[in-house]
Amino acid sequence: MPDATPSYLLPTLPPVRWLVDPGCDLPPNLRVRLLATLLSSATGMVIGGVAMLIITLAAAIRHPDPVFLCLAAANAGLLVLRLGLLVRSRRVAARGSPVPTDLLLASSLVWAGLVGATTVLCFSSGDPLLQILAPLTMMGILCGIVTRNNAAPRLAVAMIVLCDLPLKLMMPIHFGDAWFLIGTLQGVLFLAAMSATTVQLNRGYVQVLLAEQENQRRAVHDPLTGLRNRTGLMEDLAGRLPGDGDLALLYLDLDGFKAVNDRFGHAAGDALLVQVAERIGAAIPQEWQAARLGGDEFVILAGGRRVHLAKVVAAQLIEALRAPYDLGPARHDGIGVSIGLASAAAGTSPEALLAEADAALYRAKAAGKGRCATAREPRAAAARVA
Repeated sequence: MPDATPSYLLPTLPPVRWLVDPGCDLPPNLRVRLLATLLSSATGMVIGGVAMLIITLAAAIRHPDPVFLCLAAANAGLLVLRLGLLVRSRRVAARGSPVPTDLLLASSLVWAGLVGATTVLCFSSGDPLLQILAPLTMMGILCGIVTRNNAAPRLAVAMIVLCDLPLKLMMPIHFGDAWFLIGTLQGVLFLAAMSATTVQLNRGYVQVLLAEQENQRRAVHDPLTGLRNRTGLMEDLAGRLPGDGDLALLYLDLDGFKAVNDRFGHAAGDALLVQVAERIGAAIPQEWQAARLGGDEFVILAGGRRVHLAKVVAAQLIEALRAPYDLGPARHDGIGVSIGLASAAAGTSPEALLAEADAALYRAKAAGKGRCATAREPRAAAARVA
């Protein structure tokens, strides 16, 4: 199945890139999926930003001094900036372009630092209302960070540190009482626990992504040869037709494969099919796509600048598959192959193109096997390849 996840660019700033690295070996497409988890939803961002803005507005109203007025303005401005960046990223994604992520991710760190500073200033104000509401709001934000940002454990831990530790470090100094070091110690323990939880959630999510990707791969690939299967081939054809006129199909059917199975057994037959797939992959241009439909039937999707070489490649395949095969304790002198060739015309559907190549294949077999026949040509046009 095609992946509809918007294309996000990995951060270019080294510190930010390190923070969003999951800390495990993942293919690029899954790293993009993890970035999408961080950046695709505005709900958590809005709720956390509005909650802290309410606290700073309350502080500015109750204590209209420059510090709290600046805090309220900074929280409001940063919220507007982050929402603007998110809207812009969605517009970029809607155009099909890759979305830059440095500013979005860096703004998350700045906001976390602002949350920590706001909590400290509200607590040190001596106002009981602010001393209760600011830490409660900050703790709620921490829960959102752990559940929403676990796709990037390092980023989540950095945001937890910026939000929570300033208050825990400030309390012994503010009250001048060493007993409040208990709170500092609890902050460190809380950080360790949240870090472990974030990493655990991340690893679970990564395993889900890996399993999903493997299931998708199996759905479109042949388990024996690793080539595309019928489903994968039809997806490829549907993606290329009708827009790509330079397209052809080579339909291959092995001659005498049943005799190999009967003589040497199914394990030897499987080994032969694997070697056939390898020889096909070595013989065709890199931009072409090979598939196994089942049994001893293979299809090659020929496209691009070298599609005109389809007949030449067909002849080369017939010769390549005639070479001896190593079947373990047995050795087979080679196997024949018949090939049907069909070219895509305007308005051709994937099913129709495959049917044309199949019909050409049957003409090649009827003419004596070991041949390549072209679709829409009479039986006499099937020429034996020397």
